[in-house]
Amino acid sequence: MIFKSIDRSEFRTIYDDMTEQFPPEELKSYTRFCELIDGGDYFVQSVIDGALTIGYVIFTKVNNSLWLDYVAVLKEFHSKGYGSKILNALKDEYQKGIYLEVEKPDESRPNTLRRIKFYTNLGAQKLDYDYFYPSEKAPLPMDLYYLPYDNILPVDIEGDINTVFRLLHSDISYLNS
Repeated sequence: MIFKSIDRSEFRTIYDDMTEQFPPEELKSYTRFCELIDGGDYFVQSVIDGALTIGYVIFTKVNNSLWLDYVAVLKEFHSKGYGSKILNALKDEYQKGIYLEVEKPDESRPNTLRRIKFYTNLGAQKLDYDYFYPSEKAPLPMDLYYLPYDNILPVDIEGDINTVFRLLHSDISYLNS
């Protein structure tokens, strides 16, 4: 599996896929994504297996970890085991643990339970931290998980969150008040 950096000119295709695969309240605007990509500390990479582009990852680096903002397998490759391969390859490529923002479990929305099971089966651990994703309209309660590399957990979770929020969410007005 290979990770290929994507620049702003190639991002439109990924953004179009994101609008189909992610809830609107979890998406940044296209303009905001472009600002982050241009800033240089936000990484958008397509995931290639052989000759096929099978998905993408979007992340930033914080201390000794990656903060995974988005990960997706393209629809035609769903249910083929690529999700776990992507996360394991990402961890190995960067030799860092990965922060994961995960929806709260909700029995009425089975995909939330499926995602949690997927991450925990990979070894991700739910962090004991009250976490809210800074959506444009209002904070969205989520759980924060960590997929460790070499069984090393983050030392300063709150510091890492503050660093990421300053970078990724400085456009959210209620965070700046």
